[in-house]
Amino acid sequence: MRPFKWIETACIAASMCAAVGGWAQVDTVEVRVYGGQRDDRGLRLVELGDGDVLALSSSNSTTDEEPHAWLHRFDSLVNPVWNATVSDTPLLQPVDAVEHGAGFITVLGVRYENASAAYDWGWYTLDAEGNSISETQWGSDAWDIPARLLQRNDSLWSVGTTYATGGGDVHVTLHTWSEDAWVFDSAWSWDSGAADEVTDAAFIGGGIAVSTSVNDQAHCTIFDALDGNVHWGYATPYDSPTSAKAVDVRDSTVVMLFNADTPDGMRLGFACLNLQGDTILQTIPGSGVDVAGEDIAWYGPNNFATIAATSDLGLGEGEWLFSRWTDGGVWQGGPTFGTQWDETPAAILYASDGRLWMIGATDGYSNGRDDVYLVVVPSPQVGNNETVTNVQVDIGEDAVTVEEWGRAQPLAVYPHPVRSTFTVANAPAGSRWSLLDAAGRIVLDGYGETGDASGLSPGVYVLQVSGTREAIPVWVMR
Repeated sequence: MRPFKWIETACIAASMCAAVGGWAQVDTVEVRVYGGQRDDRGLRLVELGDGDVLALSSSNSTTDEEPHAWLHRFDSLVNPVWNATVSDTPLLQPVDAVEHGAGFITVLGVRYENASAAYDWGWYTLDAEGNSISETQWGSDAWDIPARLLQRNDSLWSVGTTYATGGGDVHVTLHTWSEDAWVFDSAWSWDSGAADEVTDAAFIGGGIAVSTSVNDQAHCTIFDALDGNVHWGYATPYDSPTSAKAVDVRDSTVVMLFNADTPDGMRLGFACLNLQGDTILQTIPGSGVDVAGEDIAWYGPNNFATIAATSDLGLGEGEWLFSRWTDGGVWQGGPTFGTQWDETPAAILYASDGRLWMIGATDGYSNGRDDVYLVVVPSPQVGNNETVTNVQVDIGEDAVTVEEWGRAQPLAVYPHPVRSTFTVANAPAGSRWSLLDAAGRIVLDGYGETGDASGLSPGVYVLQVSGTREAIPVWVMR
């Protein structure tokens, strides 16, 4: 972990002036900029159990010139607590993070495997102080792209897109927490008959709301969390092409943010749906300028906020447009955040203390390369009062120092797919291995490096090895 060293500056966004009968109320907007001399981008925000907020970023400003996950823990006053790095080569890209158990933090990342299998998913767990505890890997022979990480009662759902069938399908893996590590439990996929691209997911009751983009339409589908059965689905009804961006759930209502490529330009839109799948609201509000929505968050029983990108409001090359809305689609105002340079938003979080946190990237502080750009406002009503912006900047040469360390080779089976005899590679000497079917039943087991699957039906099985916490899929073909 690297200690913070902030350079503090302050700029006045709107002058403090006296109102009739007294001083006007002033809102302080906290801005943190941090990174190195290469690209560093904010991705996700997670509120932790003690009120702290975890900022998940991707850093390329590393001593080994490889991308890594970069975590920063801030207290409720936006003071830095610690930062930590998750390293896994090659080309680790962080996706999401959750808190669970006794303050543990697990990061979902995707790591390049090879040209044919493309990417493996990884779950990297740290303690409450940012120290590494364990990691779990999963991958297949297909291109698999994770999108979100959901946690409930020490079970972990990882939601993404798989291209195992050639087109894009919704894919979900389920892990359970055991002895300080995530253990693979099961997985399910859903093929809509078209090429789905998963963009976001959230729990809704006993199900999972998944937003996808399919054939120039934004979709929201509710699945049973355990078996993947579809409860209901929604698709945007517009003639203009739409693409899903994000979902958020409040009590019994899900809101989906999408972008629409209209004849007047790019516009954001949203749809509100109840637990039964009834459409409460669907709209593409007029804006007069190109606006691309990025994330959405409920902040009240009937209100939500959006963060969007635009370059038409005069601050610079690109700025963040923050907007407040009612669930009836009424715009309630909101300011623009940014500098004379280019800022791109990624995520928005409504914290339990009433603050709104937003994260993304800016390219104005380190030779034109991206740095993490974090904005924290005191309430969703920001912009209604005079505003002071407190900017603190930490730009170094190498944002992340990566220590070289040895790592065991991952569990593997070859030849793969399996037709008859096979070899279990990189397992502990003398360990017992098992092949499990989709119902979790052991259908084949043995000791040592070799096995024979000639008696198994064609299909997908899971290989587990005693003494390890790895589980990998195995395809049996004839």
